[in-house]
Amino acid sequence: MAGPRVIPGRAPLIFAQLGLWLDPVARGGPAQMACDEALLRAATRPILRVFRWAAPWVSAGYFVPWAEAAVVRPDLPVCRRWTGGGIVVHDGDLTFSLAVPRGESWAALRPAESYRQLHEALAQALRGAGVEAELSEEAQSAGQQCFARPVRHDILSTGKKIVGGAQRRTKAGLLHQGSIQGARFEANALASLGTALAGQTLIWEPPAGMEAEIGRLEAAKYGRREFIYGSNGPGRPSCAPQG
Repeated sequence: MAGPRVIPGRAPLIFAQLGLWLDPVARGGPAQMACDEALLRAATRPILRVFRWAAPWVSAGYFVPWAEAAVVRPDLPVCRRWTGGGIVVHDGDLTFSLAVPRGESWAALRPAESYRQLHEALAQALRGAGVEAELSEEAQSAGQQCFARPVRHDILSTGKKIVGGAQRRTKAGLLHQGSIQGARFEANALASLGTALAGQTLIWEPPAGMEAEIGRLEAAKYGRREFIYGSNGPGRPSCAPQG
């Protein structure tokens, strides 16, 4: 498959075609995570999902100890992401996910390069909406709290991190989950990211049975104490989070 197409004065287009799903369902934490896994399984082309939360939540990366996530906002429930990364408070942020099947060349890139390409396109979309945005060149290690300090290729605005993300690679492809915080950027403007990513953007509708699959994954995995707490929950036996 050909690499990204370059248009002078803008970030390279990553995909030939992109599906855009403006998910109308406001979901809780475990259901959001289940939805993204179901989306990656269902994707036959790259799909950008823009979504909202039913209420504020904290999400913890796959390897973050539950006890550390629980104290960031003790008033909020904690869910565990399928992707890596740190702790994110979802309270007024703008959230999106990108599910890319394995046949796409972008899904085969090294993590740092796929992260850079996506964030270059997102920074372009932000600038088009009037938000100052640039990629961080700092190579420092990430902390447990995602927005506490930037790492390389995070998006900054006036020196402050406003976009972070995390990824998961499987046999099905690559899932990227992202959050935009502290920027005046309307949720519907995230649709402009599609134009920055692909030569053609089409509205995507979930297949029949997807909501049932989301419910199944939530019940069997993301809503289970064993997955949420891992080996760090209160009074829980030592166990690794489910894959």
